[in-house]
This record gives sequence, C-alpha cells and structure tokens, in this order.
Amino acid sequence: MVHTHNAIVSQAANGKTVVIIDSKGYADKVQSFLTTNNFNTLTRDPTKKFQKLINKTMQECNSIIDKPQIKFLTQKKHSPPVLKAQIKLHKTGIPIRPVINNRTAPAYKLAKHMTKILNQHISLNDHNNMRPLCQCSNIRNIGYHKKILQNNHTQMTQQIMSLLRVVLTQIYFTFQQTIYQHNQGIAIGSPISSLIAEIFL
Repeated sequence: MVHTHNAIVSQAANGKTVVIIDSKGYADKVQSFLTTNNFNTLTRDPTKKFQKLINKTMQECNSIIDKPQIKFLTQKKHSPPVLKAQIKLHKTGIPIRPVINNRTAPAYKLAKHMTKILNQHISLNDHNNMRPLCQCSNIRNIGYHKKILQNNHTQMTQQIMSLLRVVLTQIYFTFQQTIYQHNQGIAIGSPISSLIAEIFL
C-alpha cells in the first residue's frame, strides 16, 4: 500500500511514532535542510580518496598507530554514509532531524580510535587548556590548538593533530544518489563527534 501511493515509512524524531509521508514531501524536507545548512553537492564520490589519505596518514603516525593497528583500523568495505531523516512532528513546519550511519565511512574506525586517544590526553575540566580551543571559530581547527593535549611529546602531539585533521574533514554523505559535503562543523553520526562537541561546549 505504501509503495502504491508513492509514500515512505519514516520515524518521528521523538518517541516511537511511525510516520508515513509522501516521498516527494520527504525529499523536499531533506532538501530544505541541506539548502538551509549550506551543504554542497559533489560531482565525484570522494570515498576512495579519503581512504587513501587515511592509510597514508596512519602510516606516517607511528607514535600513535603501529602497523598491526593500521590493518585493523582500515575500513575494508568503505562506502559513503547514507542520510535518513526523522520527522519532527512537534516542530512548526514539521522539519527533519538528519540521521547518518557512518559505519561504512572510511574514517569510522579511526574516529573511534581517536576518541580513545583524546580521552587519554585531554581533560574537559581544565578550562585553561580548553580556552584556546573554545575561541576557535571553525570547530575543525582543533588541529591547530596543541594546548588541549596534556603531554610534552612533540612528535606524538603532531601526529594526533594530523590524524584529527583527516577525521574531522571527512564530512560527507549521500542522499538519493547525490553526494553532499559540508565545509564546517563535524560529521553527524561519527564516533568522535560527541567528544569534539563536548570539548567546544
């Protein structure tokens, strides 16, 4: 019946409510979100390029990642993350909440690993260390604020920053066979996003 009437089944942003919505209306709401938030379309899939960059960077960061870890942290079956939308029934205009599954993204495993590394080297309670980071206008400039890292190992610090730059710049996903990318912020659904957001707050 849903397919016959050109509708799709989605989920409400709050609660466990199931929403049946016209396919065009669903697509229009997603497109409105993408336009409002200045997402750019890409003509080519950057997944292979991102994977090569990740592998190259990991090989250069032997103070943080050893050779056996490189194999483990390499995404074997990489593909662009897919955007799906939850419907905000409680909001005026019924907009969407984007939900992106990053498990197939090239940076997914490395992002999980870097979350562990950051937790070992930063303290969210140390406001003196965090102040330079919080004054940053672009969240991805975290790579240039070495004061957040509580160690005196220059090479290790530089390698952590290199890995973070690679992870934090891979903000892309696909929706209805079109690939989108954002030049600011952090990736929705990435394992490291909540920690980076907490640092900036």
